[in-house]
Amino acid sequence: MDAMSEISVVMPVNNSEKYVSEAIESVLAQSFDDFEFIIVDDGSTDNTYSIIQSFSDERIRLIQNKHDFIGSLNIGIYNANGKYIARMDADDIMHIDRLKIQQAVMQEYLDVTVCGTWANTFGTGSQTNNLCGSVSGLVEKPILKLIQDNFLFHPTTMLRADFLRKKSLKYENYSYAEDYKLWSEIAKSGGQFYVENQPLLYYRISDSQVSNKYRDEQKKTTELIIKEIIEYLIGQNEREYPELSAMYNNLCNLQEKQLFTKYEISALFRNLFSKNEKKLNL
Repeated sequence: MDAMSEISVVMPVNNSEKYVSEAIESVLAQSFDDFEFIIVDDGSTDNTYSIIQSFSDERIRLIQNKHDFIGSLNIGIYNANGKYIARMDADDIMHIDRLKIQQAVMQEYLDVTVCGTWANTFGTGSQTNNLCGSVSGLVEKPILKLIQDNFLFHPTTMLRADFLRKKSLKYENYSYAEDYKLWSEIAKSGGQFYVENQPLLYYRISDSQVSNKYRDEQKKTTELIIKEIIEYLIGQNEREYPELSAMYNNLCNLQEKQLFTKYEISALFRNLFSKNEKKLNL
């Protein structure tokens, strides 16, 4: 195997003995085969590690780390040799043409930093068998879109590795929303986003998922990221519209006196930025 591959698939794994074989098989079966597959065992205590070792494909690089999901993500990226980094989770399944289609997008749109796709859900619960995705194509003013919500499904994303390195970007310790934080930092750094409107990932729904188990903590982290984006955009417009900063500070003071909530302040500024996107520096 060459030291350089076109794509590095990065998959952290923690106690996923039930599903990890299916995930690995879906990656190894890809129609685009110029990739390395970096699997970071994130401190598993079940049979996950031995299951991964049972695969003999030379494209697999298995790294062990103590349990630290965000650290394991960064270890995977640090060790990636590929031009593009494709994220994958250990309980999901790749569509056979996922890497081929996303690599073609990245080759066509040289300014695109992150390419996500739509997904089909499966598994247990009322959210299964749904098509997930609303944004498609090139994303205009991604920072404005991100202030509304996280429009990317993390395990569908492909990132341009040299952009991350040039801008010194990595996953930060933002519990259960580390992807959303990374997208916001990429957008602030001038990165472009594209969403392929085909479901190229089968996204497993289960009770043990982070988004189900840690919903409240994820919500708090998401609110913090939105607050940071608002403050960033206010700073970007400080020279021409200093009133925005004064208004924000006054509202925060009123929040301390319980006349406003955090949600009301963020909703007001999201609406303000959206209505005035042509006037403001976004």
